[in-house]
Formats: sequence, C-alpha cells, structure tokens
Amino acid sequence: MFQFDYDIDDFMDYCIAQQLRPKTMFSYEQALKIFQRYMLDIHNITSAAETKEIHIREYIKYIESRGKYTVLVDEKTRYINNPQNRTDVGKSITKTTINNYIRNIKVFYNYLYDNHLIKSNPVTRIKQLKNSRKPLEFISDEDFLRLIKSFDNSKFHQF
Repeated sequence: MFQFDYDIDDFMDYCIAQQLRPKTMFSYEQALKIFQRYMLDIHNITSAAETKEIHIREYIKYIESRGKYTVLVDEKTRYINNPQNRTDVGKSITKTTINNYIRNIKVFYNYLYDNHLIKSNPVTRIKQLKNSRKPLEFISDEDFLRLIKSFDNSKFHQF
C-alpha cells in the first residue's frame, strides 16, 4: 500500500464519521481511486501530498479524452461490471460527470489541507468546467388543452 491509499482511507473514515450517504461515499471512493491510479501510472506519485495543481489539470484533460469505462481501479471489477456488454464504452464523458470528479477531488484535498495532512492545497485554483444546460421542452398550448379535455370530470380521481 502507498501513502495515497492511507490518505483515501483516512478521508473515507472521516466521511463515515460525518454520516454521509452511502451513495456519496461510493462516489468519493470511486473517483479518488481512479485518480490515484492515474497519479501512480502516469506521474509515479504515491502520496496525495506530492500532487500539484498541474497534475490535476492534466487529469481533467485526460478524463475528457479517455472515454467511458476505459479505466479500471482493479482488474477484478472487469469481470463484475462486464464493460464489454455496454453500448456506451469509449463514448465521451459528459461535462457533468467530469465536474463530479473535480468536486470529489476538491473535497478530498480540502479535507487533507484543513486537517494539516498536506502543506499546500493543489485544488485552490481548480474550477468546474462550463456546462451548458439543455433547455426544457415544454408542452404546447394545443397539447395541454387536449390533455385537459381528455379527463373525465365525472370520475373523482380525474377531477
């Protein structure tokens, strides 16, 4: 195990103590393990304290280009998740997903910095990606009137 593993475990213990929802903790752990794997494989970094802002910026570019389900934290999960059966393998990752990864990494490093486990905080100047939202499609006035007219007012549950 590397120091990075201990840092993540310490953070996850903190999350348990804060009584975060299991889904939130799973999201944190998954994002951090993928980030840790990148840091080890690409930059040979084994501790969160060694991380610099430039590493995080490069990671953001990396996840923008890599595609869905192309990185595994552990090879054992390949047999559990069966990515070969997915129709969206390799397709681009949405900005919303990337922003979730950024948020999770920021929470982790802010925790480490606030608890004096790292001397400088590499996420201070990292910002979320600009994400355009799709406008909602509204029902037309004609369709709305047709919907209202379709109710049977003689029945209580439709009135």
